[in-house]
Amino acid sequence: MHRENTLKQAYQKPRINFEKELNEEQLNVVLSKGGPCLVIAGAGSGKTRTLIYRVAKLVEDGVSPGGILLVTFTNKAAREMLSRVEKLLSIDSTGVWGGTFHHVANLILRRHIGLLGFKNNYTILDEEDKTDLVSLTISEFGLNENKRFPRANAIADMLSLSSNLSMNIEKTVLERFPHLSDFIDDLMLIHQHMTNKKRALNALDFDDLLVFLKQLLIEHEEVRDHYERLFRHILVDEYQDTSKLQADIVDILAQGHKNIMVVGDDAQSIYAFRGAHYENIIGFTDRYPDAVVCKLQTNYRSTQSILDLANASIIRNKKQYFKQLTATRGAGAIPTVIKTANTEEQASFIARRILESDVNLNEIAVLYRSHYHSMEIQMELTRLGIPYEVRSGVRFFEQAHIKDVLSFLRFINNPMDELAFKRALKLYPGIGIKTAGHLWDGFARNNYAIASLGNKDTANELTGKAKQYFSDFYKLIFNLSEMREKLPSDMLMIILESVYEEYMKLAYTNYETRLEDIKQLVNYSTRFSSVTDFLSEMALVATVVSPDTEEDEKEKVVLSSIHQAKGLEWKIVFMPWLVEGKFPVIKNRGQNKMETDNDAIEEERRLFYVAATRAKDMLYLCYQEWLPERGSYNDALIKPSRFLRELPSYTYEVQE
Repeated sequence: MHRENTLKQAYQKPRINFEKELNEEQLNVVLSKGGPCLVIAGAGSGKTRTLIYRVAKLVEDGVSPGGILLVTFTNKAAREMLSRVEKLLSIDSTGVWGGTFHHVANLILRRHIGLLGFKNNYTILDEEDKTDLVSLTISEFGLNENKRFPRANAIADMLSLSSNLSMNIEKTVLERFPHLSDFIDDLMLIHQHMTNKKRALNALDFDDLLVFLKQLLIEHEEVRDHYERLFRHILVDEYQDTSKLQADIVDILAQGHKNIMVVGDDAQSIYAFRGAHYENIIGFTDRYPDAVVCKLQTNYRSTQSILDLANASIIRNKKQYFKQLTATRGAGAIPTVIKTANTEEQASFIARRILESDVNLNEIAVLYRSHYHSMEIQMELTRLGIPYEVRSGVRFFEQAHIKDVLSFLRFINNPMDELAFKRALKLYPGIGIKTAGHLWDGFARNNYAIASLGNKDTANELTGKAKQYFSDFYKLIFNLSEMREKLPSDMLMIILESVYEEYMKLAYTNYETRLEDIKQLVNYSTRFSSVTDFLSEMALVATVVSPDTEEDEKEKVVLSSIHQAKGLEWKIVFMPWLVEGKFPVIKNRGQNKMETDNDAIEEERRLFYVAATRAKDMLYLCYQEWLPERGSYNDALIKPSRFLRELPSYTYEVQE
């Protein structure tokens, strides 16, 4: 009893002057009386600060830290929030259940998973372990004998998405991966076998943590009741990014007391491709009809001119919670729309404007919809010696699929290039490192004569389908060698159409994105009349000592996809490739129909909104008037993006 009184006194001292520390919108959230609450937190509105003070207020009001569940999207974010709570209240906040959904799920399952037939010392499989298990399963069923069967990593990605969508395998494939629809029965077999195998191994993968937590809470009332009573208040950060599975778990835990506060911005929901379920936040008030909706609309990041443009864009989305961001910083410079002739001129403009700026390079970002949009920009920055850091993955020419297709050209250009030969050959099923080595040795003994690859004795050690695959490789190589004087763009299209597009469909769940990368490479190659010149240019750009690899280089321009940039901010932001068909992206979905439905376009517009609201002082919106025709581009692509055309003229100025 004495200890409880001491703790209560500790929680109450020192008291926080919430009215002084928070604006009126934030204060309404922090002082909320409980029950379901949806907080629509606009960009730059102090969402994290509001959550921190909400936790502090609960503790100050006498809620035990152990009775609070704070779910975030990184464990680091939870630790930082709770550390700030400790400083506010001078207490130990370690009792708060804080962390990611997977972290919380693991804590609960370690105590109760015996009820589901596992032992509590289960192993957690990482992504590599899971992919290895898929590969083993494919081998056990002999499915790898089929040249066209999907690769293990693609299947692992599909299984993961199926779990997060709470959707069966068949529906997941038909809706998200229609190019794999011929393999539905086999994929269902793999899923069932892996489920049994993991149980036999007493192992769970990351997705299983959430799947089994939901199952535990549904099937075992005593466990559900215990955690309902334990978690008197549930707070969820970045709610717009939750999957259906994650939202279901939260709803189950809160169904008794309904003291649930979810914080997010429907206008920044941009992760549907990895399982985020937009209906979670849009439908919250349907699931909780008595929910209080609070809005944080005061923006501390951007100037009002930038916010006017962002507000005018997102207002066109019909499916949303309306809000109007207001700046605390004044009007500022009006955003500029930059019209250029082509992608090279666009890259040149961005690089020149960066050089002209007196802003620290760390405060400048180029944000793009697709990774290939950065190709010319990377090349131009490299040429001019402007340090940059790529946040959307590896540099364009270092990507595996780019190096794959170039390996064919490298080998044709220089038949003594052993690395290129082996890289290209290993793309064919049934040919591994050892086999490729034997084939190379035989080729070298024949003085690197491409015609010798067609000799009967060359593939003597190969059997069955591997022999046929090598024959396919030789036919392609021979065909390309006969075209050495042709344009590199023609050769790249033959590589793509004869082998590599099919390979990507089976190897990558995001094959459409990679296909766009290669098409852009094809387009870029049209300016070269010979393979040698083209490869020389590629090598020079790829092998220049990158400024972002120099440890002592402190200033770097950030090149990032918009998805990777969410939550960040820069003084100057460039948005290139605002061209219809490329932003918004139009993708094939379902039964090979064009995805032009409102939901898809509205998510693309939310991406545009997210990018625009990363800018603090200056925003440049760039588009090009002309694109090369190779790679199946069409006339529609020369139009400016609808996201530009629909903006009121007062929100920007035009510069050519």
